[in-house]
Amino acid sequence: MVVTKIQAKVETRKVTRVAAYIRVSSDSDDQLHSFSAQYRYYRELFENSPDEVLSEIYADEGITGTCTEKRAEFNRMMNDARRHRFDRIIVKSLTRFARNTKDCLEATRELKQLGISVYFEENGIDTDHVSGEMLITLLGMAAQNESVSISNNLRWGIRKRMADGTYINSSTAFGYDYIDGKLIVNERDAEIVRRIFADFLAGKGVQAIAEELTEETGELWHHQCISYILANERYIGDKLLHKYCTTEMLPFKKHINKGEQPKYYVRGTHESIIDEETFRKAQQLIASRRSVERQFHDYVFSKMIVCGNCGHSFKRAVDSGKAYWICGNHNKNAANCPVRQIPETGICSAFVRLFNKLKANSGTLLKPTAKQLEMLIMKKQHGNSELITARRDMVDAHDQLVQVHRLRESGMLPDEIFNERKKEIEFRLFRLKEKAVSVADTDELSDRLNKLYDLIDLLEDTPYLMDFDESIFHLAVEKIVALSENEVLFKVGGGLKFKERIER
Repeated sequence: MVVTKIQAKVETRKVTRVAAYIRVSSDSDDQLHSFSAQYRYYRELFENSPDEVLSEIYADEGITGTCTEKRAEFNRMMNDARRHRFDRIIVKSLTRFARNTKDCLEATRELKQLGISVYFEENGIDTDHVSGEMLITLLGMAAQNESVSISNNLRWGIRKRMADGTYINSSTAFGYDYIDGKLIVNERDAEIVRRIFADFLAGKGVQAIAEELTEETGELWHHQCISYILANERYIGDKLLHKYCTTEMLPFKKHINKGEQPKYYVRGTHESIIDEETFRKAQQLIASRRSVERQFHDYVFSKMIVCGNCGHSFKRAVDSGKAYWICGNHNKNAANCPVRQIPETGICSAFVRLFNKLKANSGTLLKPTAKQLEMLIMKKQHGNSELITARRDMVDAHDQLVQVHRLRESGMLPDEIFNERKKEIEFRLFRLKEKAVSVADTDELSDRLNKLYDLIDLLEDTPYLMDFDESIFHLAVEKIVALSENEVLFKVGGGLKFKERIER
C-alpha cells in the first residue's frame, strides 16, 4: 500500500496596494497645515496594516480643483493607474478629488474599468459598490454648482477692482516683496533681473542665461522663467491686468485674453527695476528672434539621425529635386566616412513598415517587456528606505512652512526674513519631490516603462499606417541610427531598438 500525503492549501493573503490623493486649494496657513496633516495621516494609516500597503501619495497644492488639466499629481496618479501601479485610491472627500462632475465621473469610470476602486472617506462612498456612481453624480453636481456660483462672484469683484485700478495681484513678481500692500524692490533679486536684461541685450539666449543662474545661485532656473521676466511690464513700474481670462462655465479654462474681454494697463503703480528704454529694446529683440525662428523651419528628420559609423549628425540635401539625408562627416569628405546618402522617402517607408509590425505584434512583444519592467521596479521599490526618508522629510518641510506662516502672522517674523525663509523651504520641497519620484521609480527603469506604455497606447489608438505621418513618427521614435546607406536602426520608446532595410 502506498500512501501519498496531499498538502493542505495555504491561502495567501492578498495585499492591496493603496494610493492616497491629497489636494488643498490655497496657500493659506490653514490649508498648509491641512496638507501636512493629510500627508502624515495617510503615511501612518497603512504602516501597520497587514492587508494594505501604501503604494504612493499624490499631492497637489495651491491650485483649484475645478479642472484636472493642471493638477500634475492627479494626472500622474491617473497615468500610474493605467500602468496598474496600485489597486485602490483613498481620498478625503469628493470635493478634494474634483469639483467638476464630468471630470469626476470620467476619472472614476476609467478607474473602475481598470479594476481600481476609489474610496471617499468623508462621503462614505466606495466606487466598488454599484450605488456609488449615483451618489458621486449628485454630490458632484452640488459641488459643481457651488463652484460656478463662487467663481462668478469672485470674477465680478476682480474685474471691478481692475477697472478701478485697485486690483492687487495674488503673485509677486521676482525682484519684489509685497509689504504693507505695496510692491517693494528686493535689491538682491532686482540685481538678478537687471543682469538678465543686460545679458539678453548683449546677445545671450534665454537657455544660456537660465543655465548660468542655476549654476551660480544653486536654484533651478528654467528658460521659460527668463522669457517671462523679459516680457513682464512690472519691471518698468506698470501693470497690465487681465492678461488671461477664464471661461464662464465649467470646466473653467484659463487662456490668453486676445481681446474677448477688456484689459487694463495701469502706469506707475510701483517702483521700477528696469528703465523703459532697456525694456523697449528687449521687446524689439524678442520680436526679432521670433521672426528669425519662424524663417528656419526644421525638417521632419532634423536632429534625429546620427551616423552609426562616425557618430556625426545627418543633414538634409536636395539633388535633382529629390531629398536625401547625408552624414555631415561624409559630406565634408567622402574619405572621412563610408556611409553614403539615404533617400528621405526610403526612411519614411522604413518607419511605416516598422510601425505596422509593432502594432501587429504589440501583445506578444511590447506588453510582456512592460510587465518585466514593472516587476523589476516593484522589487527595487520594496522596503525602499530612501523613499520613506524623502516622504518624511517632505512632511517636515511642510510643517516648517506652516510655522513660518504662523510666525509672520503673529508679528514675530519680519516680511523680509519670512520671504527668504519661505523660498528656502519651497526650494527644499521641490528637491525632495524630485528625489521621491527618482528613488521611488528608480529613474531609468521608470522612464523606460512610461515611454514603453506611451508607445503601446499610441499603437493601440492609431490605425495601421498607409503613408508616413510626421506627428506619429515624432511620438514613436527617439532617434535613428544610420548603420549604412541600406539599413537604419530605430530607437523607440522604452529603449527598444529595431532595424529596417532602406528600399530604393
